[in-house]
This record gives sequence, structure tokens and C-alpha cells, in this order.
Amino acid sequence: MRTLPCLALLAALAVLACVPPPPGSAADAKRAIDAANAQWPRLTATGHADSIAEFYTQNAVIMPPNMAPTRGKEAIRAFFANVNAVKPTLRLRTDSVWATGSSAVEQGRWRWTWAAGAAPPGAPPVDSGKYIVRWVNEGGTWLMAQDIWNSDVALPTPAAPAPARPAVRRTTRRR
Repeated sequence: MRTLPCLALLAALAVLACVPPPPGSAADAKRAIDAANAQWPRLTATGHADSIAEFYTQNAVIMPPNMAPTRGKEAIRAFFANVNAVKPTLRLRTDSVWATGSSAVEQGRWRWTWAAGAAPPGAPPVDSGKYIVRWVNEGGTWLMAQDIWNSDVALPTPAAPAPARPAVRRTTRRR
């Protein structure tokens, strides 16, 4: 008699396993993130900071390498207006997305290429690294809440200080 309830339970689990994931699922998040990331290179290369800012929540935070965090959609728009003024080439590659409910985390790789002589002061002509973004689903739209990226390129080494001059020893002769 125990076999029948076990078979019924297994059948119910098999049916549930075939049900497509609900809206707001990891698959939904991955599709939305991939769609947003597909737009970044074009928007960056054409200087569309306003469109890039629309990927972020109102109180989002970006944390670029070697800079203070930038908070809020308007400040993020201004940040990308400066970066995109020289129209760099950007490549993004999502390595993984973890999602549950209305929250997702994306981890990936990025690469900037600046036109000859167009890199911002102190920036290398080619830079690459890794990133992590926390996405939130606000009213059915996936938006970035926190965005941090780090460079794999080492910071330039400061020039070594000039060697100290040896102390000059003065001697005077007494007569």
C-alpha cells in the first residue's frame, strides 16, 4: 500500500518539474541582462549617456576602479557622459547570473579600447577586467542597483624619488 502514495508523489513532482519557471525567474533575469548588455557597446561608442543611465535605479551606485563611488542616476549619467565623450569601444561578457525573485547578481568580464590618443588622462589605451552587478526587478524591468568593476591592468608605478645627495662634509683648517 505504501507504493501507491509514493508513486503519486513522484508523478506530482515530475509534473511540477516540467512547469516553466514563473515570471521573475532566473531565466527572465538572464534574458533581460543579456538584452541590456547587448546595447552597452553601441550606446558607449555613440556617447548615449542618457540611455545608459536608464539601465540604473534612481538610487543606484557605481564603483569604478580607483575612484570614489558615484551615487544616483543623474550622477551616473554625468559619469558616463564624461567617459563616453571620447567614444570608447566596449565589450562585455556575462560569465554567470544568479537570480531569485526580484533580485539577480551578474558576474562577468569587460574590455575598453580607446582610439589612439583619446584615452582619458592616466588611462591605458586598452583596459580590461571583471565586474559584478546587482540587478533588481522594479515593476517588471530589470535595473542595476550596484555596479562595481575592477581593472586587470596594473596602475602605473610612480617615478622613483631622486636619490638623496650625499651630505657634503666641510672641513676647515685651523692654523
